[in-house]
Amino acid sequence: MLEVFFYSFLITILFTPFGVIFTGHGDNSILVYSKQLLFGLFVLSFIAVFLNFFFPLGKVLNSVSIPISIFIIIYFRKNFLNLKFIKFCILSSFIITLLILESEVYRPDAGLYHLPYIGILNSEKIIAGITNLHSRYGHISIIQYLSAYSQNMLFDTNGIVFPAALIASSVIINFVYQIYKYNIKQHFNFHFFFLLFVSIYIFYKMNRYSEYGNDAPAHFLVFFLISELILYKNKSSISDIANNLALCLFIALNKVMLVVIGLTSLLIISKKKILSLLKNIKFVFVVLFFIVYILKNIISTGCILYPLKFTCYNNLSWVTISEIKEISAAGEAWSKGISDLSALEKNKYLTYEDFNKNFNWVKAWSKKHLIVILEILIPYLIICFIVMFFILKKDQLKKSKLDKYYINLFILLLICNIIWFLKAPLYRYGYSLIISLLSISFALLILKFHLNKKRLFLISNFILIFGITILTIKNIYRIYGNTNQYYNYPWPKYYSMDGSNKKRNNFKVSYVNTQKVLIPHKGYCMYIKSLCNHYEISSKLKLKINNNYKVFFLLDEK
Repeated sequence: MLEVFFYSFLITILFTPFGVIFTGHGDNSILVYSKQLLFGLFVLSFIAVFLNFFFPLGKVLNSVSIPISIFIIIYFRKNFLNLKFIKFCILSSFIITLLILESEVYRPDAGLYHLPYIGILNSEKIIAGITNLHSRYGHISIIQYLSAYSQNMLFDTNGIVFPAALIASSVIINFVYQIYKYNIKQHFNFHFFFLLFVSIYIFYKMNRYSEYGNDAPAHFLVFFLISELILYKNKSSISDIANNLALCLFIALNKVMLVVIGLTSLLIISKKKILSLLKNIKFVFVVLFFIVYILKNIISTGCILYPLKFTCYNNLSWVTISEIKEISAAGEAWSKGISDLSALEKNKYLTYEDFNKNFNWVKAWSKKHLIVILEILIPYLIICFIVMFFILKKDQLKKSKLDKYYINLFILLLICNIIWFLKAPLYRYGYSLIISLLSISFALLILKFHLNKKRLFLISNFILIFGITILTIKNIYRIYGNTNQYYNYPWPKYYSMDGSNKKRNNFKVSYVNTQKVLIPHKGYCMYIKSLCNHYEISSKLKLKINNNYKVFFLLDEK
């Protein structure tokens, strides 16, 4: 346990300084450090993507970030060599340790494509047409790049488990700290209520590392982005807007489905400020990152946004439009519940497109996905209504009008939820949009009433204490309920899906031209520094080498 805590402390110290590019270095507070860590992860993600154009993300290369971080700490020593920064690192390390100690990884997706892709990044520079080897390699999150880059000579392979927990700890600390400050000042505004209701959900449902995968980091970032949009409101400076656009990009690169929150958030930025952004160095960095990532997507998948057919380039040798179209339709149909239909029910639809159109999918979606959503949301809503019951003076309505900015934010989130429902209504794809909409709705409703501030002070403190206690006890119970008899104890089990976590050696070896590809006899690839595919290799798949870059393509389509 001490080993995990020590390395959690160390990685927080080393990754946080990279965020000074976005947050500056003047204010020493836990709130600022939590933001610095998030933006530090954003900067490191860019470095990882950029370097992989030319090199594998190996331990030696990745270790270059360590002396750079030490240099930043020394250069801005007043910002980092103080007790508040140490306190923040201890708090972050405590949360990270609780989350990752003896944890499982997100199943089955981690073993199927998250971990194998991290292994590919650690052993290969960018590969053109990697989706022809395994289509799911086109659904990669920026988290995989950050995880691959977190493996270095200091943290070794265990570094790959940190990024999702780092994002979670940053947002949790940020929200708890702000609620605590509002409580002390007895300043119960719209932002306070948004944070309170989102935090209830985080403590209730986002307290297990094994359930994070690629989804939870993006959802934590959505909550944080909306918090920032509320906090700065119409008084946002150009620097604040650039930061929010960086968050929008970070969200989209974690989960493409959530790109809608980034696009629609632009609607509340004035034209005058958009023009001023062009001169801002942080905005230039965001644009550069966006361009680099788009180039990465085109090389890896042949598409700007895989697998959206209209964003793909048919003239590239590794692009097969018919395959991409099928994958896109299948993914949408799967999120709408086609896999829950019986064989007889599936026969009603000739293609995935038939199932997806004209709301044919709603009946299938309602049978399972809707029930899952209701099972999660009903307890959450009950808790929220109980909180409202205790804090409102029900017969004392306010006559003041609701702020137009908050109404616009509500409309923005409503649009995002509609898009999510129409295109990919799987709960784990869009729950931050749903919870943010509900939290804003509760905040708008509460502000129409006078409040019992004494009760509100007590109940909000109770929520913080109880929530942190639940987060702690659930993970301690999980830890002590686990066996410690496994390989690489006490780190998360990322080598195999069974309890032993032994490194796998039961692979079938297949070849694409002279390139070796591993296929597990049973189970999933998990983390391995080699090209690996869960499925059998298609006889159509071929490999060519162009200027020392590998290109996978399907022979009969070109």
